[in-house]
Amino acid sequence: MAKVVITPLTDRAAFLSEWEALYARAADPSFFHSPAWMKSWLDGAPVDAKLNRICASENGSPALMGAFAVAPRKPPLLGLRESWFHEFGEAQRDAVYAEYVDFLAAPEASHELRRDAVCAMMEETGNIDGFVFRNLSYDMMSAVFSAAAICEMSGRVLNEQPVYGCDLSGDDFMDKLSASLQSKIRRALRLYEERGPLSARLASGAEEKAASWERLKALHKSGWAERNKTSVFDNPHLIAFHERLQKNAPEDCHLFEVKAGDEVIAVLYNFVHGKEVMNYQSGFKFEDDNRMTPGFVAHALAAQHYQKAGFEIYDLLAGEANYKSRLGEPHAILTSLVLERPTWRNKLRSFLKR
Repeated sequence: MAKVVITPLTDRAAFLSEWEALYARAADPSFFHSPAWMKSWLDGAPVDAKLNRICASENGSPALMGAFAVAPRKPPLLGLRESWFHEFGEAQRDAVYAEYVDFLAAPEASHELRRDAVCAMMEETGNIDGFVFRNLSYDMMSAVFSAAAICEMSGRVLNEQPVYGCDLSGDDFMDKLSASLQSKIRRALRLYEERGPLSARLASGAEEKAASWERLKALHKSGWAERNKTSVFDNPHLIAFHERLQKNAPEDCHLFEVKAGDEVIAVLYNFVHGKEVMNYQSGFKFEDDNRMTPGFVAHALAAQHYQKAGFEIYDLLAGEANYKSRLGEPHAILTSLVLERPTWRNKLRSFLKR
């Protein structure tokens, strides 16, 4: 018989120890479930964060774990009070942006167990106006909507994002691309090679990785500044999170650099997990000549590198983008949604939005 327990997450060391034990036998966990990711996330929690631990057990053995935060009412008095699954409800800290979000689940964890755990969250926090779940896997999205029906809450989809991935099976990755894209990339390669030998490699060693990390940030900031937009690397919480993550999982955080001669034209920040590589962030040296396509060049060279190393998929992660749809194929949909109680605040919000 299933038992769901929700308690304040005050002992982080004990939580992480339990998490690591369940992760070791979990059913196909993602990198975003890894103990390194969770430790890096928890270590960035606000001092006054109201975190809760949720654990569902079957026959006395933990089968499912998760965490959620109850954010302060924003604005005070009239604003909504929301619970955030695997997030803090604070925009800058939540910019770390986990994907494939779900409970950490053992192989025996069923749809019904996920559903019952979500229902328990709603029952535990009766004064909450809404429950925010971002970037959910299909299994988690299905469980959340099932729980909403049982608890008589309305579900509102915030967005749905495709996830594109490059299949690394078979022969040369480049042969899988359309003729026009192959031509585009090869032309760019020739133009870059006119400046000097083109090289692509992973940064290795602490000093080299640190220097590559700084180049990634500089290229990203420069590229976004040219578009009069703010870079994610202007966010100190995001930088601190990833520096903790690189310390906690140094072998799983890759910095892939591409150079034309002595000039760095691209840096990719990738996560590796089993036979999968995930491109999380990038920095490119953009130029006025649109024949120079550092993004396509870097991703194609990275896919070839990882293919030769025996990886099976180069995941471009969530979001609709031209380069993603041209390089890869959609293989998942991530759903963000909010469940809303029929509180007077939600009713007022709905009325004002008419």
